[in-house]
Amino acid sequence: MNNLNSIDDIKDFIKENKFVMLYFSSDGCTVCDDILPMIKGLLKKHSKVVSGHVKVQDLPSVASIFGIFTVPAIIIFLDEKEIVRQSRYINFLELKEKIQRFSEFV
Repeated sequence: MNNLNSIDDIKDFIKENKFVMLYFSSDGCTVCDDILPMIKGLLKKHSKVVSGHVKVQDLPSVASIFGIFTVPAIIIFLDEKEIVRQSRYINFLELKEKIQRFSEFV
């Protein structure tokens, strides 16, 4: 999972990769810490997805640009278009099914 440290890094990352998952978290968020290994495990099974990690406390403007109101949050992009968004309560079964479905287009 790539650490993205600026808005430009995030935008370039989305443009340069076809199938992107962005994971938004913050320090002190125990739920964020707990689900990160689960997300990494899911991504190991889906090599077509390129992932990036954004720490919201380091980039406060990311909240307004990407509409992040709570963490943890996941946004998946296909060809620079948002196709999946989950936040706070991440449904891994649904997330896995959507990744599998959209992987067919990559």
